[in-house]
Amino acid sequence: MALDRPSLPLWIRMLIVSCCAIEAAFWLAPIVGFDQPLRAMANLVGAFWPPVFQSGKGLYPGQSIAMFLTYGLLHGGLMHLAMNMFSLAAVARELARFMRPLRMGLVYLVSQVAAALAFAWMSSLTAPMVGASGAIFGLAGALIGQAIKWRLHNAMSMRPIWRTVLIIGGLNVALTFAVPNIAWQAHLGGTVAGFVLGLLLPLRPEFKRPRRSRFPTVNPPNTR
Repeated sequence: MALDRPSLPLWIRMLIVSCCAIEAAFWLAPIVGFDQPLRAMANLVGAFWPPVFQSGKGLYPGQSIAMFLTYGLLHGGLMHLAMNMFSLAAVARELARFMRPLRMGLVYLVSQVAAALAFAWMSSLTAPMVGASGAIFGLAGALIGQAIKWRLHNAMSMRPIWRTVLIIGGLNVALTFAVPNIAWQAHLGGTVAGFVLGLLLPLRPEFKRPRRSRFPTVNPPNTR
């Protein structure tokens, strides 16, 4: 059935494992005798730094480009990681009903880049940004866009869509006040990018088929 909830795409599972492995390495490093501040070192080379983006100069050649990809793999601690990974799994599982894995990957990548650009443009902070939340909000935006297309195709009410939009908007506002130093600009940039892609990318082919009747077709009687 088209609306059945599929399993998580492989790339999502690999991404979750990678983020968890990186965070585990930060915690295990002192235990195994590694004296250097591994998290700080990773943030220096992998976090998104607005000054590096603006100047184009970093600690290594190409950092101003590479950090658009690497900052989403780093997190600020176990709580930050857990919130993002649970959110990623929940949103991705829902979006997989509408979108193929490769298109989901495109949405995630574009949303992560858009989130960083929005942060660099709208924030006056020079501190680095880490975390996958901007890209996750992008997947949520794409889910809203795809759901709108599906409901329009089936002439269904848009009321659940507006409820979802209010929930996501309220969550972003709540996180802004509840969590210190949260990059709400990245959440906004990722959501907008994901929503636009959700409207532009096609639905799965099975969503465009006419809905089957709930009642069996009865053949007309033989009148000969």
